[in-house]
Amino acid sequence: MGSALARNLAVQGKRVLIAGRTCNGARPVGLASYPEIHCVPAPVVVARSHLLVLALPFDAAVELARDGLLDGGRGRTVVDTTNPPPTVGGGRRSGRLLAELLPQWRVVKALNTVPAGMLGEPVLDGRPVTVPLAGDHPSAKIECAALLYGLGFVPVDVGGIDRAPALESLAELLMAIDSQHALRGRLGFSLAVPELSAVAPTGTAWPGRPPVPVGERQRLAPPAVDNTRSTPGRPPRPSR
Repeated sequence: MGSALARNLAVQGKRVLIAGRTCNGARPVGLASYPEIHCVPAPVVVARSHLLVLALPFDAAVELARDGLLDGGRGRTVVDTTNPPPTVGGGRRSGRLLAELLPQWRVVKALNTVPAGMLGEPVLDGRPVTVPLAGDHPSAKIECAALLYGLGFVPVDVGGIDRAPALESLAELLMAIDSQHALRGRLGFSLAVPELSAVAPTGTAWPGRPPVPVGERQRLAPPAVDNTRSTPGRPPRPSR
């Protein structure tokens, strides 16, 4: 997920800082041809990133947070893409836990429902894939939504960080479907909503993304009712 995300952001011309256990200053194999990607120590990523994405195993993200390596958020946004393993006790889910461990950050739960294989080609059956996001800070969700739109996804705001367990359950379901049908990471869903306000907070214009044209979300008026041809005792038939 981390490498795929870095590649797609680099293609957009964005400067990307990455860190990892195998990052020794040189770009990893597969990212060497992207000069926009810079492999640096983890503290540099934390200190300099305008928007931080945790594309890590859940346990690793929790360890970093508890060890203080993610301190100094200073009100910046962090996107939590993790999914906890099934063995996590007490039903505690990562979105809530990381939000508690990172009080200086504005935590948004997102991208945990997206397989890495969908990055770069986020369209299925001719429709862009929907990505739900949850968080307690509207401005942070706007930043995250702009990131998702830039990647070709359609974000949908599902509420506060308390919705994180639902997103993690959704990810678990999608992984089960992927395994059952051998989809190899090519799956997602597209949510049909009647108004843009169902996707974005009321009055919000996503940065760098024009409003969805009416033609892309056509709403059909209900058919007119022709009472003159209705049979007594039966509901009226729609006119043709």
